[in-house]
Amino acid sequence: MRLIIVLAAAKALAPPSTKHTSTASTKRAGILSTGRFVVVRSSSYDVEGGAESSAPYDIEEPPAAAAAPTKDVAALKSKLFAACAAADRGFAASPADRQEIEALLDELSPLSPTDEPTRGLAEGAADAPLRKCWRLVYTSASDVSTLAANPLASLGGIYQDARELPVVVNVIDSFPRLLANLPPDAASKLATTTRLRVQTRARPRSATRVGLSFESVGAEQLAILGQEVPDWLPKPKVDLPQIGLDVQRRIFSVGDDEDPRDAASNPAFFDVMFLDDELLVIKQGSPGGLFAAVAVDELAKGY
Repeated sequence: MRLIIVLAAAKALAPPSTKHTSTASTKRAGILSTGRFVVVRSSSYDVEGGAESSAPYDIEEPPAAAAAPTKDVAALKSKLFAACAAADRGFAASPADRQEIEALLDELSPLSPTDEPTRGLAEGAADAPLRKCWRLVYTSASDVSTLAANPLASLGGIYQDARELPVVVNVIDSFPRLLANLPPDAASKLATTTRLRVQTRARPRSATRVGLSFESVGAEQLAILGQEVPDWLPKPKVDLPQIGLDVQRRIFSVGDDEDPRDAASNPAFFDVMFLDDELLVIKQGSPGGLFAAVAVDELAKGY
């Protein structure tokens, strides 16, 4: 009797037969493998006793997503320079021209290779990213674009000379509008150029924001009727009155422990939108507007 019971128990505990039936199905399951989602493919079989046996025999990874196309900065800059030239630096830009140019500037801005444009600005470091002479190729700022409306004078080169940081000098060259109507040879013989300089002192407000304090305004004659003006000719210059910090605190509504030159309500600043060795794009605080400028070695002679 005991032998019969032992045999019955052993039979009940024995593993079921793995003899396969004629039907089979394929299943898929997702698993995590080293931080990736992969697909496991397995074959499932009905076996005797109503059980199911499953053995994975392959692992499939989903196809890699296609990488987003890299924007070609050089191609964008080439388009920008062509559009700026056609619009005469923005002075002859139609609304459609401005839309096209500023769309290109918007595309370039997130591609700027310079993370901290204001690095070394306060110290005037030799390797400061902004330390260059920049010549204007486009503006939408009303305080500059309206200069082209002068009926007597045409605009020459417009610069932001930042080679002596933290001093930044805005330079505007002009010449009699009548010369623009003459053949080039005749115009060069009669070249008469006046240069206006507005000197500012820059200070970093953030990694990308530059605050400005205006210090002086000066003018000089570069050439008269094709002849270079001698250095001894007077160059008039007016120092601008400097407002004390306490007065500035009241103007910009900041506390005694805050430097009013860095106050958010102080509109004398510009933000660097794009900067590399060739191109600078900035957006000024007041009266607003965009500027794009290219690096040059020197200011033009003007004659």
